[in-house]
Amino acid sequence: MKLAIVYGSPTPPGKLARALDLAEAAVRERHPGWSTERIAPRTSVGPVVATWDDEAVERIGAADAVVLASPVYRGSITGTLKLLIDMLPNEALRSKPTGVLTVAAAPQHFLSAERHLRDVLAWFGALTAPNSAFFVDTAFRTPDVDPAVLAELAEFTDQLVTLAESLGGRGFGPDPLTVRFSASRA
Repeated sequence: MKLAIVYGSPTPPGKLARALDLAEAAVRERHPGWSTERIAPRTSVGPVVATWDDEAVERIGAADAVVLASPVYRGSITGTLKLLIDMLPNEALRSKPTGVLTVAAAPQHFLSAERHLRDVLAWFGALTAPNSAFFVDTAFRTPDVDPAVLAELAEFTDQLVTLAESLGGRGFGPDPLTVRFSASRA
């Protein structure tokens, strides 16, 4: 099975990428039947936004579970991640276990990006994991990461793996409103 991990930052790999490296290592160590695939933007258009290609959309659609990761930028997700989300067809995340991982400069931002992503994921009918992962960026500034942070990353990925394995590829719940209202108008 495959976990797609979306790097939703327009900037070169930094502390968010370090968190994702550790999440991927936890999956490899704890779930041998699983592989991870990092999905990153194709081209940076500057320090604020980067673009995606159609392959990113296909890779998310083919995954069994997804992590959407973003630095907290001005109280929300990055424009880069929003561009990718806008490219996704509803089926790409429908009934798919999806986790939210954010990294911010201050602990006061712990709910800002998560709240925005949860609303969008509900629109898709994604099976959003109950517990998100949020870290202050200083947790990843040195190679020695606190064992409590490593444990939280492992528990975060464990819930996605457990949800995906429990579903076994089946749909979950009624169609999201966007699908129901689009179908009734056709």
